[in-house]
Amino acid sequence: MRLDRRWWVAIGVVVIAAVAVVLSNTVFNRTSEDCKQVQAFLEFNKSQGDLIDSKASDSDPAVPTVAEDAVYQQWADGLAQRAQEINDPNLASTAIQVAHAASQFVAMLPRMRIEAENHKPGTPAPPVYFEMTMLNKRITDGLTELSDACD
Repeated sequence: MRLDRRWWVAIGVVVIAAVAVVLSNTVFNRTSEDCKQVQAFLEFNKSQGDLIDSKASDSDPAVPTVAEDAVYQQWADGLAQRAQEINDPNLASTAIQVAHAASQFVAMLPRMRIEAENHKPGTPAPPVYFEMTMLNKRITDGLTELSDACD
């Protein structure tokens, strides 16, 4: 039995396509070691975010209690630790900036609590709220940048 030349071409195209798919999934899309560390950084952030949400007080979830400060501190410390494990200079720089912003955010919690207690309705929000909003944006932007780099 002899196959027509067109069949040989079709078989060749299918084999080349299969090889291309296998190579792209095994060699070219392999997660680098740095991206594995970035993924660990991002997963830790998500798990800590879920933990922080679960510990939020019922009285005013926007203002963490003194007891919740420890959970926030663990989050900031964990980000700093995981940022140090990233070797790629660009990814590490972004992760360190995120961890630093998280530490600054946590350091402002006591001040925010005091200003929230002394805030009179109808007056502008205290400056600490704007500062923390900017830190939160830096954190979110950095996390997005890391996620996009290792997606």
